[in-house]
Amino acid sequence: MPYALRRPRLHYERTGSGEPLLCITGFTISSAVYEPVLPLWGERYDCITYDNRGSGRSGSPPWATSMPELAADAARLLDALELESAHVFGISMGGMIAQELALRFPERVRGLVLAGSTPGGPRAIRPALAELVPVGVNLARTFHVPARPWLAPLLFSERFREEEPERVRELLTYFARYTPTPWGANAHWWATVYHDTVSRLGQIQAPTLVMHGGEDSFAPIENAELLVARIPDAELCVVEGTGHACILEAPERSLAAIDAFLGGERAPIPAGRPRTGLLARAEPFTRPFGLHVGALRTGGSLAALALPPKRENHVAPDR
Repeated sequence: MPYALRRPRLHYERTGSGEPLLCITGFTISSAVYEPVLPLWGERYDCITYDNRGSGRSGSPPWATSMPELAADAARLLDALELESAHVFGISMGGMIAQELALRFPERVRGLVLAGSTPGGPRAIRPALAELVPVGVNLARTFHVPARPWLAPLLFSERFREEEPERVRELLTYFARYTPTPWGANAHWWATVYHDTVSRLGQIQAPTLVMHGGEDSFAPIENAELLVARIPDAELCVVEGTGHACILEAPERSLAAIDAFLGGERAPIPAGRPRTGLLARAEPFTRPFGLHVGALRTGGSLAALALPPKRENHVAPDR
């Protein structure tokens, strides 16, 4: 098995040829979830998939982590592979890591694709309780089943689950591989809780495609709209009729959208300009405090929501 880095070691694989595409996976899930689409994606891109620390076949330190540390892992993996930059695709929590990577290491990111993701924090939109209750009931009934059938309503559209149940069961097996350690899952949880990029999205330099399943009940589409509104050069692509795992439910349509964005009129997309100044030099030293800084940002967002909206001063016209 190929591994890169130490403290912790990261399991990675490379598939295909073409421009490098770094694929970042989601909450506690190994990069095995990309296997169903790699034969297709590998025809167009040099796909680099890896397991985040705390999940899959990578190391799982028994302490907390943060989005800055997870993003730094991605940058260090590019270093180990001797790649100056790459297109970056992140799905769900992987999209959160991809945002942090683009913010902290803009010179490593060419095109950015965020699928089923969110900027996090208090200003992000949570799924409706009515959407989550049936999932909770299903989870209580089938949590002990290794294939994780309780994940299906979170990942796939109702139509897909009804019309292609065998395909759903097959795809779920990829999510059931390489289960995380309890402390790894806990670390991922707190990293997502204190992820809040809303106030910094305007600093993202990379052209960004925000991809979202039209029937995604786990990550409301308002989060995609918020990302597009805040990132300077961003486009929204709704993959109609699909759920949270839109790239698995509609692999051809998803790849066509990615191709059109990365290989269209924008191509070739250069990497961003590196950060300069004190913040750039201090970046390695701020990673261990990622959760603390994230908590402060979350508190700032809460305070901003609690404040009354600013009132405009109107000058009475002369009479």
